[in-house]
Amino acid sequence: MFSRLGKALQEPLVQFITIGVVLFYLVETFLPNEGGVDNPYAIEVNEPVLIKFLQYQKKSFNAAAADAHWQGLTADAKEALVNDFVRDEVLYREALNLGLDEDDQIIRRRLIQKLDYVTRGFITDVAKVSEGELEQFFADNKDDYKIDASVTFTHVFFDVSKHGDESAMAFAQETLQQLNDNKAPFENAPNFGDRFLFHRNYVDRTPAFVQSHFGDKLAENVFALPASNQQWQGPFVSKYGVHLVMVTKNLPSRMPELEEVAGLVLEGARRLKLDAARRDALEKMISKYSIEGDLAPEEKAEQAQQAQQAKNNKSQVIEDSASKIGEAENVQ
Repeated sequence: MFSRLGKALQEPLVQFITIGVVLFYLVETFLPNEGGVDNPYAIEVNEPVLIKFLQYQKKSFNAAAADAHWQGLTADAKEALVNDFVRDEVLYREALNLGLDEDDQIIRRRLIQKLDYVTRGFITDVAKVSEGELEQFFADNKDDYKIDASVTFTHVFFDVSKHGDESAMAFAQETLQQLNDNKAPFENAPNFGDRFLFHRNYVDRTPAFVQSHFGDKLAENVFALPASNQQWQGPFVSKYGVHLVMVTKNLPSRMPELEEVAGLVLEGARRLKLDAARRDALEKMISKYSIEGDLAPEEKAEQAQQAQQAKNNKSQVIEDSASKIGEAENVQ
């Protein structure tokens, strides 16, 4: 019996099957299939997976907050979340199975955006700005933070489409005398004139804003007026009609101190450092690739040519060495 068993074990087919059984046992013992990783139709659902899914749903990547939200859900809400996750995962895998991810420019763009987002996370520390760097950035870009002139005023309006040019001007001159004789205050402006297309009162408005409502000429006139809460001035003409104006505050444009715009300056300095760090990171990634083809950038084409030349030189060295070895063997 043992002699037959010995002969059987010497058979190649028996040896092959035996080795296969042993390998299967070793793989199953020491490399178990945890969670069905190798099964494309197995979907693992657990708390960490669902908490991550929650963060993408809420578009807020805060694991602690997502975990707290998960713990506070009712049983029905948790079940609904599980169903949403399973549905999305199934649709995602089926799309991959159909090859819908191939040659898709939208997916390509999303992957680029995702890598850019990840890269930003790695270079955040690089974008920290020291006090000295902040001051230097402000000094170099001071004009970008110039504070515009601003004006606060009210006006009484006379509509030329309603009264005609001459009557509107006559009403304005008559009302101007009345306003100043009675020392009519800022807040009494609505009691006079016609309704204006835009606003009655303008508070801390820039030249650009006033120009957009009244035109360049009237805006220029308003910013040239001295501030007084007891003096009505005019008449001034716009394309809409005639205006009487009381200016209570008129501030010229000025260069701010760093303390006034520190937040904006810090944001600008960080953005500059982030952009530089991202460019450096991108250049490092690009440097790993050989850019080839008729339309390749000149510098990259030269690098590709040098790499190809180095490869050719290496091949030539190998061929020369083989040739010498062959010659030596022939001599022997």
